[in-house]
Amino acid sequence: MDKLAKRLSATLIENPDVQIKESALWHVPIVMFDVAFKMVKRSKMDILIKMLLLSFELANIRRAANLSELLLVEELFIADLIEKMERTGLIILKKEGYKLTTKGHEQLKTGIIDEELEEERTVLFYSICHDEFWPEMTLPVSDTDKELPLYRYHSNQDLINVERIFQVLSESENRLEENGLQTVVADVCSFDQRVVKHVPCLEFQMYNKDQDIFYARVWNTWLEQWDDRLEKQIEEQEQVKWTAVADFTE
Repeated sequence: MDKLAKRLSATLIENPDVQIKESALWHVPIVMFDVAFKMVKRSKMDILIKMLLLSFELANIRRAANLSELLLVEELFIADLIEKMERTGLIILKKEGYKLTTKGHEQLKTGIIDEELEEERTVLFYSICHDEFWPEMTLPVSDTDKELPLYRYHSNQDLINVERIFQVLSESENRLEENGLQTVVADVCSFDQRVVKHVPCLEFQMYNKDQDIFYARVWNTWLEQWDDRLEKQIEEQEQVKWTAVADFTE
């Protein structure tokens, strides 16, 4: 961490008009969520599936042979399609014959088939101070031999709910395949907080003598970049105080 601080300091004062007035080291909390979710493969309904659903909606049909004769399609192929539609919840066998479920009616109406996929799991990383989900770290968090204080303008507000998790997953997981199929997040099954990580940040209170302004620079070791969100928060709270103290000491 000392090497990183020296390297950043050298970069900040390359301009001779710029000075580092103060520096500090603290952490921001990152909450890790273990998330389970389901996706569906979404495709346009082909004409044969549509004809089968319409047949089940309008007539009482119990056997694949009846549809095979009606549609002039091989019976085994019709039987396989019926078995798949039962398995995916589009139709159900009743006393009078196969009938559409609510899901079957909805998909017939939209002309879109949703094929449910196996449950998947992932880990999401949420910064309370930023109210943002961050990508997974590519490098380990920088080590420090002492316990760091918490960022002084952190928020304890709980902003995570199933809708927020669903939105984040949809942005990262939804995709359009080359064959025109869409794979999209259908449901968030569960999300559980696993652990809170402490991410070190290096803060520098800066002064530009030529422009006569104070400002903050904060290096985020998780994102490996200057953190303009935290810099703005600090300046909003402290810039007036810095200027007042400087005027008083002159």
